[in-house]
Amino acid sequence: MNRTATRTTINDVARQAGVSVSTVSRALRGLDKVNPDTRARVERAAEELGFTFSKTASSLASGRSMRVAVLLPSGMDQWFNANAFEGLYEGFSGEGYDVVPYVMWSEADLDSFLRTVSGTQNVDAIIVASFLLDADRQRMLAELATPTIGINTPSVEGLDASVRIDDKAAMHGVIRLLRSLGHEAVAYVEQPVQSSPFVCSDSVRLQGFLDAVNEQGYDETQVLTILSIDRYGSADGNDEHLAISDIAAQLVGATPRPTGICVENDRCAVMLLKELRRLGWHIPEEVSLVGFDGDSLGDVVDLSTVRQDPKQLGRVAADKALQLMRGETLDEPHTVLPTSLLTRSTTARL
Repeated sequence: MNRTATRTTINDVARQAGVSVSTVSRALRGLDKVNPDTRARVERAAEELGFTFSKTASSLASGRSMRVAVLLPSGMDQWFNANAFEGLYEGFSGEGYDVVPYVMWSEADLDSFLRTVSGTQNVDAIIVASFLLDADRQRMLAELATPTIGINTPSVEGLDASVRIDDKAAMHGVIRLLRSLGHEAVAYVEQPVQSSPFVCSDSVRLQGFLDAVNEQGYDETQVLTILSIDRYGSADGNDEHLAISDIAAQLVGATPRPTGICVENDRCAVMLLKELRRLGWHIPEEVSLVGFDGDSLGDVVDLSTVRQDPKQLGRVAADKALQLMRGETLDEPHTVLPTSLLTRSTTARL
C-alpha cells in the first residue's frame, strides 16, 4: 500500500498498527506510556506509510490551544492548591500559556471533563493535583493524547510524568520523633470534613502512620486513628468546628489517652490545638502535636510540622509538561522532592 506523506493521516497509521489514534500520537511523541513492542509497531507502520508526525499541526488538532488544565480535588482556597497553582503559573506563563483550574467536586465532574477533553483536544497539557484515581479513570487518562502530569498523586498509572513528596517517609519521621520523646500512646487525626472523593492525602498519610507505628513497635492498644467525617458518618459532617470538638472529645475519652498526636494537615492541627487547650490540655508539657504541610497558619502558633513546598512541586510539574509538549523525552519522568520535619513549640519530651 503506497501513500505519500502528504496524504497519509494518523488514522491510517493507527489502522495499520492495530492501535488507537491516541497510542500513535503518544508513540511518535516519545511519551512513556507506550509498550516498547507497540511503539516499534507504530514506528514501523508510520515509516511504511511515509507518515511524519508534526507536533504543532497534527490531524489531532489544528494547533496549540496555549491552555493548560489543572484538575483539583478541592477549592482554590485550600493552602496546597493555591500554592501549587502559583508554582504552575510561574512555570507556564513565561511560555505564553494560560493556566485554567478545574475543581472536580464529584465523580461526574471528572468523567465529564475527561470525555470533553478527549473529544476536543482543547488543552495542551493536563495537570492532576493530589488526586486519588481508580483504575478506570487512570485508563481514561492513559488514553488521552494530551500529556498528563501528576502532582502528589499516590500512583503514576495513567500519567506521563509526576512530581510528589514521600508522605509515608515523612510520617515515619514524625513517629520516630514522638517515640524518641517518650510518647507511648499515639493518635492520627484526618482532615475532619472531606468534601471531595478524590483527595488522596488522608489515605496516603494514614497508611504511612500505620506502617510507622508498626515499625516503632507500638501495639494496637497504643494507637488511635480518627478518620474523616465522611467515613464515620457524623451527623455534623458539614460543620468543621463541631467536628473538631468531636475529635477532641474522642482524644479526651481514649484509654490510654494519646500523648503524641499526628494531624493530616496544619489547618486542622491549629484548630485542634486551640480546642485541646480550651479543654485544659497542656501542650507540649502533656501532649505533643505535629501537623503536616508547612502552612503559614502553623507559623503563628509555632506548630511542629512536616514542611513541603507546593510551589516547587508546581514549578517542576510545569517544566515536565513543557518538555513533553516540545516532544522531548524526560530524563526523570517521576520525581520525588524532599520534605523537612520542623520541631517547634508543640512537641517536647515527656
